[in-house]
Amino acid sequence: MASIGLNFENLTPDNGAVRDLRKLIFLAVLGADQIGALVNVLPKQKNGEKVGFVGEFGLIGKASTKCNPVFDNDIMSTSEKTWDIPEWEVAEKICYADLEGTLAQVAMRTGTDIADLTGTEYIDHIIMPRLELAIRKMLLRFVWFGDKAADVVANGGVLKPGTDKTKFTVTDGLWKRLFAIVAADAARHTTIAANAQTTWANQKAAMKVAGVATGVMDSLIEDAPLVLRQQPNGVIYISQAFKDALDHDIKSNNKGSEMQWEALFDGIEKGTYNGKTVIAVPFWDEIIQGYEATSNSGQYNKPYRAVYTVKDNLLAGVESESELADIAIWFNRDEQLNKIHAKDKIGTLVAQDDLVQVAY
Repeated sequence: MASIGLNFENLTPDNGAVRDLRKLIFLAVLGADQIGALVNVLPKQKNGEKVGFVGEFGLIGKASTKCNPVFDNDIMSTSEKTWDIPEWEVAEKICYADLEGTLAQVAMRTGTDIADLTGTEYIDHIIMPRLELAIRKMLLRFVWFGDKAADVVANGGVLKPGTDKTKFTVTDGLWKRLFAIVAADAARHTTIAANAQTTWANQKAAMKVAGVATGVMDSLIEDAPLVLRQQPNGVIYISQAFKDALDHDIKSNNKGSEMQWEALFDGIEKGTYNGKTVIAVPFWDEIIQGYEATSNSGQYNKPYRAVYTVKDNLLAGVESESELADIAIWFNRDEQLNKIHAKDKIGTLVAQDDLVQVAY
């Protein structure tokens, strides 16, 4: 019976080197911190509920009439969108028999309780920490790259051949919504020509031409709606590939100056470009390079991307009270199986369409 857990083929049991599971060293993987660090997470949201947004007053004020002024009744602009929050779940099982003869046997109970792995080092110190990280990355994948219509390239989609599309079709994520905004209003799009190259090597080469990366950043800011450019908390999210090209362009072609970056968490860095806060999101690149392509398998799907907006304009709604649902684990004595289950609902919205400028 296949169980969630370690690949024990590369670990020799009782080899004189590792006898304690807690001494296993976790390999470095791209971590995923709280979703709320990048978008506005709204708890206790319900599927189908309306969300109302309040904008600004239009033009007000006119020449004084001295006495007996004429009172206007100007109103603020409003808009409304509807939550689409589908349900997701993680359901895994572990059979103790799959662990016998492996390194994990050092953490197993004996006798009648041998099948019960709850509370053991294997569950508490190996499985659960990595599972929590995997769920956070899953939620980030849903929030940014979810697409109910996702499919592989051969079927007209952008997923690489062999990709399990069900890992992307739970909900519509922010990229799908941002692309839809651009489709409805072409002015919200800043073109990155390097993405059109037919191989990843050519995409990189085109983006590293002198002045290209900085030119895209300049255009992104200049193309943005004035209401966005006036926001004091505006932020530009960029892919790691874009950051690398930007660093190269500034350092190589601007008299050796360098853009200064501050580490935030898990590889995510923050810098400033022409007075605008810039945040590089390597998780985008992990998904794009790992799972997205175009009709040419050697060409990544829009590896150079950027979104100029304000954080609170990008919404992720969850039904629970926090962004990470509780993980339940229990031992089923009748089946002699250990079971792990987590379930919640998640969806996304872009609150105000004219508070985004998208480059790709």
